[in-house]
Amino acid sequence: LCKIQVKGVNATKTKNDTGKNGRKTAGKENGGSKTYEIYNDYNNKLNYLKDHQILAIRRGCDQKMLKITFELDNNRFERIINSVLSKQQHVMHPLYHDAISDAWSRLLRKRCTSRLWKESCKRAEERAVDVFCNNLRKALLAPPADMTNRKAMLVMDPGFQSGIKCAILSDEGLVISLDTVKFMNSAKDNGKQHVISLLTKVKCFSGNNDDRGVCVVLGNGHGTREARELLLGAGSEADINVEVNLVSEAGASVWSVTEMASQEFPDQSPTAVAAVSIGRRFLNPLNELVKIPSKSLGLGMYQHDLSEKVLDEKLRLTSIDAVAEVGVDVNSCSLHILQKVPSLTPALCGKIMKSRPILCRRELMSISGFGPKTFENCAAFIRISGGKEPLDETLVHPESYSLARWLLKELNWK
Repeated sequence: LCKIQVKGVNATKTKNDTGKNGRKTAGKENGGSKTYEIYNDYNNKLNYLKDHQILAIRRGCDQKMLKITFELDNNRFERIINSVLSKQQHVMHPLYHDAISDAWSRLLRKRCTSRLWKESCKRAEERAVDVFCNNLRKALLAPPADMTNRKAMLVMDPGFQSGIKCAILSDEGLVISLDTVKFMNSAKDNGKQHVISLLTKVKCFSGNNDDRGVCVVLGNGHGTREARELLLGAGSEADINVEVNLVSEAGASVWSVTEMASQEFPDQSPTAVAAVSIGRRFLNPLNELVKIPSKSLGLGMYQHDLSEKVLDEKLRLTSIDAVAEVGVDVNSCSLHILQKVPSLTPALCGKIMKSRPILCRRELMSISGFGPKTFENCAAFIRISGGKEPLDETLVHPESYSLARWLLKELNWK
């Protein structure tokens, strides 16, 4: 019933041109923006458009880069209105037909196309949110890095003029040192020697117990290829085996300017702190990704055009679901991830952080405000590694420990 026609907006004004009211206009080059070149002179039926096409066209219209018009079968719509009214009025006066034609062409047509487009955008948004949730869940539940026989790793956040921001982290994500490597133009040789010294430092921390070589985490973004070439060249020259792990750096720079980052690194610039976020999401994606604002995660489809409130709520619910599925180590997790455990309030989480180390789940009952009902609801989601009770490392609830031990004994499992 409805076809959409999309055209690029041609503009000859520059960014310094002003309109009739004296305001500066949003200038574009002749022929419109190349970003939306694929949608210039685009025609299709509205119900045939994919979700990403609808969102892209809407963004182009919002940016005044595209203009859309709708083609409707006017005669068919007028016949539909006639058939509805004829059921109520058995004898149709000729004046009715003229009134229907006038109402459709002057009022109803525009309203109908606006509503069809609005409903299409709404359905596309809902499916885009579903894509975000599915991608987010996969990212949060990605397995942590295998740091067996490794005590440290080198993290590199690529850059050009500002240099490569580097961080040496322990296997638990603690910052050992922060540095910047300049390698552009005449500084290339010095940059290579700088990287060699960093690789040597990490190798000394880790020892020679791992045949995989020095663990290097490289942010996957602007300048990654050049940073990788510099890294491999430095490793080859120093005869150091390097294992490069590419990690998405989406949202790292956003987190580095948050209050949480400034509290942890009060004396460091945000650009240096971004490398820490990249390294920690390699070690444990669940612990780190929940800190990043939802629109900066880079996991959705046109997520910057979606409601931030909806995305934040989906991030909260999905992270709670992920925490409930894999559990958290109460002695090593951050306050941010501990607050995702079902039934734990922020105040109670703060008391748990002050009571660490906790040797068994039953010790939680001694914390002020931690009642039997709270313990019953959250105990299975809390893990304690290397504690008094081996079953505290599993998803078995304390009330089922006796049954678990009986099964282990019956099946001769150890």
